[in-house]
Amino acid sequence: MPTDTVFNLLDEPWITVLDSSGSQQRVSILDAFERAPWLGMIDGEVPTQGFAIKRLLLAFLHRAIDGPRDQDEWEQLWKADELPLERIHDYARQVRPRFDLFDTEAPFFQVASLHTAKNEISGLEKIVADVPNGEPYFTSRSAASLRRIDAAEAARWLVHAHAFDPSGIKSGAVGDPKVKGGRGYPIGTGWAGQLGGVLPQGANLRETLLLNLVSRDVETFVRIGGKDDVPPWEREPDGPEHQDDRPPRGAIDLYTWQTRRVRLAGDRDGVTGVLLANGDKIQPQNRQSLDPHTAWRYSDPQSKKFKKTVYMPQTHDPNRSVWRGIAAMLPSISGRRIGSGDSQRYLAPGVLQWLGDLTSEGKLSETYVPRVRVLGAEYGSQSATYNEIIDDVLPLSVVLLRQDSPAAGQTAKEAVADAENVGKAIWGFAENIAQAAGAEPKSGAGDRAREQLYAALESPYRAWLAELGPSTDLAGARAEWQRIVDSATTPITDELIEEAAPAAWNGRTIQNHLVNVAIAEVWFKAALRRALPMTRTSSENTALEKAV
Repeated sequence: MPTDTVFNLLDEPWITVLDSSGSQQRVSILDAFERAPWLGMIDGEVPTQGFAIKRLLLAFLHRAIDGPRDQDEWEQLWKADELPLERIHDYARQVRPRFDLFDTEAPFFQVASLHTAKNEISGLEKIVADVPNGEPYFTSRSAASLRRIDAAEAARWLVHAHAFDPSGIKSGAVGDPKVKGGRGYPIGTGWAGQLGGVLPQGANLRETLLLNLVSRDVETFVRIGGKDDVPPWEREPDGPEHQDDRPPRGAIDLYTWQTRRVRLAGDRDGVTGVLLANGDKIQPQNRQSLDPHTAWRYSDPQSKKFKKTVYMPQTHDPNRSVWRGIAAMLPSISGRRIGSGDSQRYLAPGVLQWLGDLTSEGKLSETYVPRVRVLGAEYGSQSATYNEIIDDVLPLSVVLLRQDSPAAGQTAKEAVADAENVGKAIWGFAENIAQAAGAEPKSGAGDRAREQLYAALESPYRAWLAELGPSTDLAGARAEWQRIVDSATTPITDELIEEAAPAAWNGRTIQNHLVNVAIAEVWFKAALRRALPMTRTSSENTALEKAV
């Protein structure tokens, strides 16, 4: 039980969650497991905080049940009404001392003896991500609000710092031989910050945890729960020195990777400062068999550098809608079981391969539709500051994930290609009108029109995708999608025509061809017909052929 000095994260409410009614509340680690069937999403000051805390809970749960060993054991957990609470509490009793945030010898995720030569303590903006370096990027939090935060919030930011802290110069810890001139020189961002996070969510926290609880017998694409794959609370406490070459031992190790050495200044009544130094450096090359929560891309430069096939985490581009990159996420398209993987452009996230395999084996219903949360951080110059946080959700029926039955996934991929092809057509239409009026090539008109189309398709694609199930007529669904895309072009092209300058109607000769609005429209309609052949009858296609 809590005392005047102890703040044990197993008992104290510090994790922000949404309950079944959507109300926000705080729970302890043990509360989260006990009440998981009635809790929803883990929330936080920033979305990436929830991602980091979920992975911490997964590490705890894996160790508590020492598994699951295989799909059969997972299925038993899935069919149960609650998590295996007796085993969770037994494990909690074994590791309880290591979860005290202010323990004098082994404080949670910290180094008790950490100090600099001058005993400096930095302000809390060093770990609070919504005010990086004193500048409000994601919230309107004032500098005054950072003079003191409560212990619960400090715990959330502590977990987040290990996962997502930017690179840059850190405090130089006494006892770290790599410190030079009192400074810890950059070793890179937190491990989760190097990923394009992909985490399936269920109807409640229990389902979310179990969907991500990959079994130990899938070493072909995720290595988890080996002899040395343990979290920091089961190892000897870290000292101030950090390591540049320790290889990760499995997914549990990566879920709780200690990217920094940290010491909070404060107690259960509040935290007023922090010492943030370098922790264990980690490189991203070829970790695809260890971390299941990201897609992976083949890197030609890295492969040439290391003279072997190298895959890197596929990070999220905040300027590109997540749905447009869906092929990299789907095991049905980018699965882990296609040969050696050497020639594949992408490898799907291991956790989605896991769900697809569960569905193929009948352990997970084909009608199940998890919401796949897509999370990540984009960093600024030299990865030393936060630039943007990516947070999106895609509803992905598990049918889309089956590598042994790829038709639904292929349909989802082809639908994106339909949108991309129409995007090229509408780009050309806008550029032709602009050049007909006297603009130079690549004036920007095409880019704006294409982005309008993608924005218009954002919600429709998600709704269409959610309807793809085991009994869906895929050819009919594809035709319906092409009609949706076709309809989305009309207001954009109408606006382009309406706003065309008078000179564009007269047109001008470009590369020996007269280009004006009318001609550009004929070209566009022909391109649209080629991009969306399922939207028109054969007679309509013939008429368009003759018009061109």
